[in-house]
Amino acid sequence: MSYPATTWRGLSVLATLALLGAAHAEPPQKKPFDRKAPVRTAAAPAPVPRASLLKSDAWKNVPLTPAQPGEIDALVLKELKATGVTPAARTTDEQFVRRVTLDLTGELPVPADVAEFVADKNPDKRAKLIDKLLASDEYARHWARYWRDVIATKLSDRRGMALAHSFEVWMTEQLKKNKSWGEIARAMLTASGTGSYEDDGKNGALFFLLSRVGTDAANERAAETSRVFLGIQIQCAQCHDHPSDVWKRPQFHELAGYFARLRERPVRDGQRLVGYQLVSLPRGEHQMPSKDDPKRGSVINPRFLDGTAPRPGLDDVERRKSLADAVVAKGNYWFSGAYVNRVWGELMGQSFTAPVDDMGPQKEVVFPEVLTRLAASFRATDYDVKALFRAVLNSETYQRQIRLGESTDEHLHFAAAYPSRLRADALWDSLVGVLGALSRPGEADRVGPGPLGMRRFGLEGAFKEEFRFDPSLKADEVEDSIPQALILMNNPQIQQKIRASGDNLLGRIMKSYPKDDDALRMIYLRTLARKPTDREMQKCRAYVTSAGGRAEAFEDILWALINSTEFQTKR
Repeated sequence: MSYPATTWRGLSVLATLALLGAAHAEPPQKKPFDRKAPVRTAAAPAPVPRASLLKSDAWKNVPLTPAQPGEIDALVLKELKATGVTPAARTTDEQFVRRVTLDLTGELPVPADVAEFVADKNPDKRAKLIDKLLASDEYARHWARYWRDVIATKLSDRRGMALAHSFEVWMTEQLKKNKSWGEIARAMLTASGTGSYEDDGKNGALFFLLSRVGTDAANERAAETSRVFLGIQIQCAQCHDHPSDVWKRPQFHELAGYFARLRERPVRDGQRLVGYQLVSLPRGEHQMPSKDDPKRGSVINPRFLDGTAPRPGLDDVERRKSLADAVVAKGNYWFSGAYVNRVWGELMGQSFTAPVDDMGPQKEVVFPEVLTRLAASFRATDYDVKALFRAVLNSETYQRQIRLGESTDEHLHFAAAYPSRLRADALWDSLVGVLGALSRPGEADRVGPGPLGMRRFGLEGAFKEEFRFDPSLKADEVEDSIPQALILMNNPQIQQKIRASGDNLLGRIMKSYPKDDDALRMIYLRTLARKPTDREMQKCRAYVTSAGGRAEAFEDILWALINSTEFQTKR
C-alpha cells in the first residue's frame, strides 16, 4: 500500500512526538494532539470554587478607584486561603515572554527577543515588556480581531460577515489610539451611514448593527447589545419569560424598541450588491408579538433593562444615543463587569462566570469580590482598556504557571493559568512566524467577497475558517477536528516549508548551525519560544542519530513541534 508523500512523516515520527516535551518544566502532556489532557499537580484545586450570586449591593459597595499594585493579588490570595488552594509557581522568563506576547499580539516572540528578555536583570522587565507590547500595532490588530469574532460567531446569517474586514480595520485604529471602551461601544451603537464591502475601515463601526439585517434585525440587535456590552443573555425572553432568570418578555422587547426605527437598505453597483446603508425612519414603534397569535402584537416603547426610558419624541438617532448613554453610564456596573470578565477570562483561560457572556443577576460568580473590584477600577479609569490590561498582566495571579484540574469542568480558582488553544488568527500568524510566508505568489493579497463575506482566499482563508471558534466558549469546550489535524500534518504548502532545503527556515538553521545541539536549540526557540530541556535534547539527539539522514531527522522534529499541543496553545 502506498501513502501520499507527506504521510510518511506522520507515520515515522509518532513515537518522537510522544517524547517531545515530556520533561518540560511545565506539566507533561497526555497525548500529542489531546488539548484536554489532564495535568496532575502536587496541589490539586479544591473540587468546588467559592461562588455566589451577585446582588446589586455587591457592585455598589466597592471603591471607585483605580486598583493599586498588588491589590488584586491580595484579594485572590485571600480567597485561595479560604478554600485551601495552593497557587502554582511563578512562570519562568521564557514562559512569561511567550504567554504575554501571544496574549497581547497573537504572535510568537522571536528567539532574539526571548534571549534578550531572559538575560535582562532589570526587576521591572516584565512591566516594561507589557508596556512595549501594548504600544505595538500588533496589539491593536490582535484584539480588533478578537472583537470581530465576538460579534461574528453569533450571526444567524453569515452574509453579515461582509463588513467584518472594515470593522477589523476600524477597531484596530480605535485600540491604537487607546479609545476608551465607552467611546468604542457608543460608536457602534450610534453608527450611521453606508457600510461598503470594499470600505477599508472608514465606517467599520457599522458592522455591529449591519451584521444583523432583515425582518428580525431589531430583536437580534437587542440581544447582541445585551450579550456583548452587558454580558447578559436575554434573547430567551424574546418568546417567553426567562425560566431561570429575572428577565421578562416585555423587557426584551423594550430593549428592541430602541432599534424600531432603524432599517437597512441594499447598496448596489449595477446588479452587484456592494454594501448596506442604515436608514432612520421618521416614525414607527416596535411590536411585541402576541403569544396566542404571532400575527398580532402590542406596541412596546423603548426602555432600558434598569427601568429607565428615553424621553418621548426622540428620533431614531437620538434614541440610540440615549441607549448608548444608558449602556456606558458609570452607574451601569454590568458594562464594566462584562468587559472585565471577558478580558480576565481570555488572559487567564477561565473567567469569573461561565459562559463568559452570560453573567446576569441570577448567575453564580467565582470570587465575586475580585470581579467587582476590577470592574470598579475599570469604571474609575473611564474604561481605559490599556490600564485594565496592565492591572491584570502585572499581577502575580496572571504570571502563574499552568495547571489543569481533575476534570474539564473544574475551576482553578485562578490559582494557576488554564491553557487555552490559540485562536485561528494567532495560530496562523505563529505558523507563518516560524515557517515564513505560506501563501502562493499573489494569493496572500487576494481579498474579496466569498460565501462568508469579505475573506482571504487560498490556504490562509481555509486555515482560519477551519480553526476559528467562538471566543465566548470555555477553553475546554473548544474542540479539535480531523480536518484541523490534517491541515497541519499533511498540507503540501506547509510540508514544503518544513523541508530542510533552500531558503526555508530549517535550511537556514542547518546551514548556520552545523552542530546538532545548536540547531535543535534554535528550532525550539523558533517554534516554542524556549530551549529544549535536557531530556528533550537527549531524545532528539538519539532520533537524529537513528534517522535516515540529518535533514530528514530535523524535518521530523520541526514537524513534531508544530503539531504539538504546546505550539497550538497559550500556556
